[in-house]
Amino acid sequence: MRLAPPPPDIRLAPRHEHEPLLRALALSLAALERQSAMALALSADPLDSAIDLPPGAPNAMDRAQLQAAAPLYFAAELEAAGLLPTAELIAGLFASGAITQPLGPGAQLINSFWRARRERLDVNERQAIFARVIETPYFERLMAALCEAIVAQADGGDLRERVALETACASLGEFLALRVDPMANLAARDIVANINLALGFLRDRMLQAAFGVNSLWQLVAIAGATQGQSASLIQRRVDQGRAGQTVLLWLAEHYADPAPQIAAEDYELIGAAQRWLSGRIAAPASGSAPTLSAAA
Repeated sequence: MRLAPPPPDIRLAPRHEHEPLLRALALSLAALERQSAMALALSADPLDSAIDLPPGAPNAMDRAQLQAAAPLYFAAELEAAGLLPTAELIAGLFASGAITQPLGPGAQLINSFWRARRERLDVNERQAIFARVIETPYFERLMAALCEAIVAQADGGDLRERVALETACASLGEFLALRVDPMANLAARDIVANINLALGFLRDRMLQAAFGVNSLWQLVAIAGATQGQSASLIQRRVDQGRAGQTVLLWLAEHYADPAPQIAAEDYELIGAAQRWLSGRIAAPASGSAPTLSAAA
């Protein structure tokens, strides 16, 4: 009697180390593309300006503006984590010759990032944009109210909870729509594009080895050490940015809905809202400029 051959081994595709981060970045880039397309379509529509809506009523332009709010929030959390400041510091060290270890193809990426330094917003300009759009403490209060209203829908929600969700959507949507102006839209595209470029070399193992670390967040933590930023705290900020972006992208799509609905099985949105509530971090005290040196 011949036995049947054994079943083939189950092979699971390996998960990329930074898959959640890269997925969130892809969502940011896609949202900004949608925002550009929506704004262009609205500017070309001669009937849009002819519609006289009552003051405060959400309109198509508000929805377009809110598409940029989510990437800006994500970028603000990455800024607080120290991602772009670390990239700028490393590029400066590379340009000065302080990094002597071979970096392979990553050297070209760092060089390109350094040469474009005068074409992007600097740290003070970025922080000014974030402070204007994600204005504290008002944003946190409105965002917390929205996240709590979303989480309350996990078991279906009653009439009171649905009204709370509608109110929270309207409040945060109006708050952000008034602050995401054309300059903020341009800044969002600039900042997210540079985050994408920075991650291109910060994730490189040869660069990390040059500083005696073996992960992206350990590399960022070296620069953030003077502000008390550990790798775990940095990771929490990144996770907070990802969760907040998910919630704000949902808001951008449903802000104008008269009675926004959330299905109880929308686990991604409800989970993101709960993670945002659980991961709130107090703003760190300002400190001296970050320091970073290559390993001997």
